[in-house]
Amino acid sequence: MTYIVNIRLLVSVSAILGVLIISSCSFFKPDFIPESPKDLFAEGIKALKNKEDMHARTLLNQIIEDFPGSKERIESLLLLGRSHYSLAEYEEAKNKFQEFIDLYPVNKQVDRAYYFKAMSDYKMIDIAARDQTAAKDAIDGFELLINQFPKSKYIEKAKKNKKKCALRLAENIFEIGKFYYNIGSYQSAISRLENLLIQNPNYKFSDEAAFLIAESYYNEQNFIEAVVFYKKFVNKYPRSQFIVQAKKRLKVLRR
Repeated sequence: MTYIVNIRLLVSVSAILGVLIISSCSFFKPDFIPESPKDLFAEGIKALKNKEDMHARTLLNQIIEDFPGSKERIESLLLLGRSHYSLAEYEEAKNKFQEFIDLYPVNKQVDRAYYFKAMSDYKMIDIAARDQTAAKDAIDGFELLINQFPKSKYIEKAKKNKKKCALRLAENIFEIGKFYYNIGSYQSAISRLENLLIQNPNYKFSDEAAFLIAESYYNEQNFIEAVVFYKKFVNKYPRSQFIVQAKKRLKVLRR
């Protein structure tokens, strides 16, 4: 009886092991991996369309490493940049586009790399941050594209975004100037606001900036400079919401 039980147990265990072996072989069976750069690239495109970004990057990186002389390598490097860009990995994207520019400076698609490198900086702009390096880098990037590729299909977008970056910088300087004014650090306010008006004379809040400069001199009791700047303000911004206050200040200072 014991012998029969052991036989049955052995048969059952063997059957289970057989199923496990077959299943494990099926589970661990590697997917077909194409060997040519053309096939790898096609698989990479397919993976990107299916939102399989990590798999796509693996394939594209394999092309870059194993097929340095292929035309697919050029496309792969651009696609890697776009992959990072689409997932808001802007620093990584910027590096890939710069790598493309360095390796293929005369490629017909290099303007695309310049544009998306600048756009990577543009996407990293934080108006609330005091460090506006990203905005400055974006402006530099858009200027490079505009100057070097005047017939690029990205030229109008580059010009438009460059203006937006300049506005972001102006807004940042303006907010910092107002901050210094509000805490009574008038020399720091004057420095920022004067710099703002020099670089952006048509800034939408330029009248307020000019008025705060005059007010800063007034609050510092530097009345000679205050009069000079109130006069400039009255002459340049006769329709400003601050015109009444400026004229009152001038009237008092002239007594």
